[in-house]
Amino acid sequence: MDAQKKDMKRPDFCVVEVSHRCMFRCKMCNYWKSEEEPDELEAPHLYKFISSLKEFVGMPFEMNISGGETLMKEGMLDLVEFIADQGFRFSMVTNGYLIDKAVAKRIADSGLSFLALSLDSLDENIHDFLRGRKGSCRKVIEALEFFDIYKGKLKNITLQTIIMGQNLESILDLVKWGKDRQVSHSFMAVTRPNMVPVDPEWYKKDEFSFLWPKNISKVLNILDELIKLKKAGYRIDNPIGQLEKFKLYFSDPEIFVRDTPCSLGDGIIHINPKGDVYLCCEMESVGNIKISDIGKIWLSQKAESIREKIRHCQRNCAGMVNCYREVF
Repeated sequence: MDAQKKDMKRPDFCVVEVSHRCMFRCKMCNYWKSEEEPDELEAPHLYKFISSLKEFVGMPFEMNISGGETLMKEGMLDLVEFIADQGFRFSMVTNGYLIDKAVAKRIADSGLSFLALSLDSLDENIHDFLRGRKGSCRKVIEALEFFDIYKGKLKNITLQTIIMGQNLESILDLVKWGKDRQVSHSFMAVTRPNMVPVDPEWYKKDEFSFLWPKNISKVLNILDELIKLKKAGYRIDNPIGQLEKFKLYFSDPEIFVRDTPCSLGDGIIHINPKGDVYLCCEMESVGNIKISDIGKIWLSQKAESIREKIRHCQRNCAGMVNCYREVF
């Protein structure tokens, strides 16, 4: 290994999508339309990757486990316990539908650092419509009730909400409701749904226009209120700077432009359900963990080529508005 590669910055964050399978039909995500993937990562691939990642990056290191619906992955809770045993600080995102008492207890005892439950409204009609599954709102609330009983090692639970046209009236009430239950809140701005071709005017299309807020002034007022609540001590995970960026984005998503360097490339790894490794999901893969060790992939010439493209990228990438890692 030459001196330049030896001194290269190691990643400090990894997103692992364990599957695109999901029992929901979310209006803002099309992963559920994915065909069954016969080459989806299996347990041995994931265990080997976690072990090699630990050896390559050292600790501390943060990881996010996502999907699809993570709990549909076979052996998911075994994997969660393994990751915790390796010393990672990590989060998992779930829609909550598969959490019963036994699953809640096992999650709470697993060593998981941070659990994110998707909840867009306390109004069952709104949340269930957006998530495409009747009873989905009730299941999240039941999951929270289970975690009140089974505290275990789990210290951090957040409600993850996407700001959309359909749920604007619900957002502030949802934050106040969450505070009473001692959970935090994290927000995302609605963006072009997964698996939809790149189109800066996606939100104007008939298929998706209902997702985009019609009253932008109302959105801006809600974001101002969220900033006030955060300053008043409410547990809102988003940095204030990001909430301010949301205001710019909703005001005009087509001219929203970053004013900080992109954090991708030098610190983040993204693994898709097939094992493909991305430094930016809008660019080509730099390798596959089934074929090569993550350290070799990170230090490869292909990876460096993608880093160079990221450094010079001028695209108005909508994904950056929801990136918590930007330096605000």
